[in-house]
Amino acid sequence: MMRRLGILFVLGFLFLSACSEPEAPQSKNKSKSGEDLDSYPMIVDSCPEPTYDGDTFDELSEEEQKLYSVDHISEEMKERNPDVLQVATLQTKRQEFLRKGISDKGYTLEDLKNIGDMYMVKGTIILQFKEQLTEEEQQVKEAFTETAEDLKQKFNENAVHIEKVNLSANELNKQNEALSEIIDGSTIKDKLWGYGTCTPSNQLKIDVTEPLTEEEMKQLDENAEVKIAVQVEEPNQLEGYVTEVKENEMLVDMIWFSNHPEEVQVGDRVNVSYTNVMESLPAQAGAMEIEILKDLRPEGADMSTSEAIKKAVDKAKENLPSSPSQNAYLSVKEMDYHKKSDQWKVLFETTASEETVEVQIEDE
Repeated sequence: MMRRLGILFVLGFLFLSACSEPEAPQSKNKSKSGEDLDSYPMIVDSCPEPTYDGDTFDELSEEEQKLYSVDHISEEMKERNPDVLQVATLQTKRQEFLRKGISDKGYTLEDLKNIGDMYMVKGTIILQFKEQLTEEEQQVKEAFTETAEDLKQKFNENAVHIEKVNLSANELNKQNEALSEIIDGSTIKDKLWGYGTCTPSNQLKIDVTEPLTEEEMKQLDENAEVKIAVQVEEPNQLEGYVTEVKENEMLVDMIWFSNHPEEVQVGDRVNVSYTNVMESLPAQAGAMEIEILKDLRPEGADMSTSEAIKKAVDKAKENLPSSPSQNAYLSVKEMDYHKKSDQWKVLFETTASEETVEVQIEDE
């Protein structure tokens, strides 16, 4: 079954979380429409890249490297995606330090949204603050800046960086809500893939599946109070097996895809079209289209492929360790039915082990 699923992204804080991440293709961005942007002062062709160069693991001193737990990261995972070690390890440790530091001062990361925002560049935390603040808001800022100094003392001077912005996260999100109202009442909605915020540049963005017309560009430009990046997205394609389903998400090849069809089940082979990927372990993405592919039954087998995968997932989870901080997620790397032995062999990659896990299932 094929479904087209519109995804609305409202990105306040961009937290790149956890201790590692899978390899995922990156979205291909094209220019907004081919129109001359000089005619539209409130529209830009993309979200500007951060100008600050963040930390990576190999750049740290040997003394600081010892502060990070990296023993659980396999060589295979490092080879598949270097950011597992180079970036995600730093992000997790430093974010934990920041959260604890501001909590000890009586604040949370939600308080930051009233006076600024936060994002990550590689392993470096970027804190953003407005200049015009009330006395009470200034106290919140001081708590964060004091914790930032503690971060530098604990790690290094490049562990955290501070920038000035015109709008806080909450103010930018209000502008984003206003943008959604503009889009809902226009023909842009039919082309919409997603919309949200460009945190580093303190701007808004919309992703569309085809270029906007001159009339649509003009409508955005005339109604915008904040600059908007308009990007045409070419979706990535991924074919794989579903290894976990929960509420509105399904796990395929270590990516949680939102808005799956109600009938999708563990073991289903699916083809997914998607764009934006939020890095974590597992990663997260919004599915643009999901097709549940035809189930297969090899010659001589009693079970279908989906039935065999489901049994293999259940058996693998029974024997894998898990903890509150690290669940045992699985991804099908290889699977095959052996007619002579009348067995299925499924090879999994997993977050709970450095090595792949092979499961054998009797065909019955």
